[in-house]
Amino acid sequence: MTTFKSAALAVLVTTLVAAPALAGEIRVTTAGKTTEQLHTEIVKAASKVCWEDARGQSLAVYIYPECVRRSVNTAVAQMGDDQLVAYNAAHPAKFALASR
Repeated sequence: MTTFKSAALAVLVTTLVAAPALAGEIRVTTAGKTTEQLHTEIVKAASKVCWEDARGQSLAVYIYPECVRRSVNTAVAQMGDDQLVAYNAAHPAKFALASR
């Protein structure tokens, strides 16, 4: 698998909640990571930020998974790496509610 050499990837997450100004960002270091490791880190970052934004919302159970999927897909597309895009297509984001 490819080892990513760029310094960091910002995972910007926006949610589908009523307040459109809600957004978070976590920087994911990409140096020395395989495609699988990088994908896992992107999913973790998206999960964390999405849960912080969705928890407490009456529709969190619907908002959270869609937020994670969209955020991961956006971050992967921004990387512009064909292997990461293919890996993401073959291994869609799996998530569990983040711990408090």
